[in-house]
Amino acid sequence: MTANPRSTVRIAGHPLHPILVTIPIGLLIGAFITDLAYWLTGWASFAYFSAWLIGAGIIGALIAAAAGFIDFVAEPRIRAMRKGWYHFIANLVVVALSVANFIVHMRDGAAAVLPAGLTLSAIVTVLLLFSGWMGGEMVFKGRVGVHDDTSERSA
Repeated sequence: MTANPRSTVRIAGHPLHPILVTIPIGLLIGAFITDLAYWLTGWASFAYFSAWLIGAGIIGALIAAAAGFIDFVAEPRIRAMRKGWYHFIANLVVVALSVANFIVHMRDGAAAVLPAGLTLSAIVTVLLLFSGWMGGEMVFKGRVGVHDDTSERSA
């Protein structure tokens, strides 16, 4: 067993989950930005951009979630971390709210953005900030997926 909790989904020793999460985070926060742009400008194209961003964000989130879930299930030391559970549950809520937001955006087009779509996008963004913070706590303080190479000593 390694000294630190390890990621089981990795390539050449590099955990995949932290790499994969950047895509849905960017897409879903981008949807919040385009919802804000629609609210401020009234330009309907921003509302349609949001729908596309949310749809792609959900797909990306499911891919990232697969890697994260495997790590969560396969490494008991990750499951033992309270912050790991916060991260896991927050991400589940993000995906569920994003699916609801996608349905809202698709249902009524640009008219759906205010207030429901914008509100859901804002909540998702806040939850992503919280979940990302918890993920960072797991890596930087809990050392999840960090390989401490003791064979190389600095002079």
